[in-house]
Amino acid sequence: MLSVVDGDVFGKVSKLGRAAADAVARALDGEGWDPFHASTCMDALLAAAGGIPSLVTVDRELAALRNSPLLARLGAEDALNRIREATFGDGCTELDMLLRSAVDRCVGRGEFVLRSVLECFCGLLLDQSILTGRGGFMEQHGHSRLAEARSILAPVATAAAAILSLRPDAKRLGLARKHANLEPQSNLLGGS
Repeated sequence: MLSVVDGDVFGKVSKLGRAAADAVARALDGEGWDPFHASTCMDALLAAAGGIPSLVTVDRELAALRNSPLLARLGAEDALNRIREATFGDGCTELDMLLRSAVDRCVGRGEFVLRSVLECFCGLLLDQSILTGRGGFMEQHGHSRLAEARSILAPVATAAAAILSLRPDAKRLGLARKHANLEPQSNLLGGS
């Protein structure tokens, strides 16, 4: 059964989200942007959730819609229903619910490409864990620069989407490893 509330995936990464929010705020204040904290948060989200079980179904349903473009609009509602059912399956978490939301948005716009859906989904994950979550960017720094903060995080969402599109059954992304350029003066705590 669904473990959305029991698992509280976002609660498990709240410290990482706050560190990433601080890094975003520093970047907006003119300091260099280092995607390490945001990438670490994204990695931890996926690891805490144990993967995204419904992503395999999403991939299959979107492929079916793409393969029959003349019938895609007619078949979209049935595909969305199968995706909704999959998000309530064993091992599903809040991440599966956010994936379903991203699918709903994209399919509603006529987008049936997995990569587009995953970019929207990863953007939602970063938004909830870093920008709008408890103790996140908005709570600490207000909403006036939220659009700029989202644009700073967009490349992290794009990189995560690229990995997930190649490995829909991934339980770990390894995204932070790409940004772990550690030097003696590296700020591993994320604070100022």
